Amino acid sequence: MDKEGRPIAWRVLAKGARIFASSGDEVGRVSEVVADDQKDIFSGIAFRTGLLSSQRFIPADLIDSLTDEGVYLTISEAEAAELGDYAG
Repeated sequence: MDKEGRPIAWRVLAKGARIFASSGDEVGRVSEVVADDQKDIFSGIAFRTGLLSSQRFIPADLIDSLTDEGVYLTISEAEAAELGDYAG
């Protein structure tokens, strides 16, 4: 899939940004960027698939790119559905 938008850094990734599986299908929205700002370490993203769904966690190594249009994953929609819960 062609990724849309300009590349961005994790520090400017907005809550609510769309998350796309490798197929291009939307799998959720960013609820929290998980990182250590002091050490400049990006661990991943907590996301929700719906308003009342529990948070799940996408590790940074499963993220292909971050753009001003959204987050693009290296995994399929089915694999994204298997990601574990995030307790924060």
